[in-house]
Amino acid sequence: MEQQIERSKVVVRWIVAAVLLAAVAYLKTRGEVAVPWAIVIALTAGLAVLNLGYWAILRRGAPLWLKYLTTATDLGLISVLVAVTGGSGSVFYFAYFIVLVSNSFRYGMGMALYVATLYNVAYAVLLRLHPPQGDLTVEAVKIFAFWGIALYAGYLAMRFQRQTHILQSYEETIARLRQEVGASKQESR
Repeated sequence: MEQQIERSKVVVRWIVAAVLLAAVAYLKTRGEVAVPWAIVIALTAGLAVLNLGYWAILRRGAPLWLKYLTTATDLGLISVLVAVTGGSGSVFYFAYFIVLVSNSFRYGMGMALYVATLYNVAYAVLLRLHPPQGDLTVEAVKIFAFWGIALYAGYLAMRFQRQTHILQSYEETIARLRQEVGASKQESR
């Protein structure tokens, strides 16, 4: 199960990378993003190398640490992308939420808290390196909103997992009852 989840993350990472690369290229042609092509290519190549490495690891299995490593590197790459495309005002800020929601729904509350904590650290570093102009209230709202979404996504994942377990227990009970009914029918013959 874990291996399949991580494999699907590799596929999604390729899709998101292609979309983000296309978006950066489009915004560069319009003059709305002033990031040099060397940085765009380096980020894309870095993501490709990491993704190929993850795929190679997944061919042999899915170690427990892999989901944490992939999530951390995704957030790190997004932070670099956000930093080079406008800092706190970057149009690519939304990419943080892709990592949050996809990992929270796959792995639950624990991962939601892990993502939110890493985001908090990464975004604080980003703000330190590229301070926004004026009041930091907007940045605080962004951080609190991220935490709110993390907690809600984690809660929804926990609820879904609980419902899945309940459904599985019902299915097991039904299967057991069918066997018992079948066995009693055969005994009565």
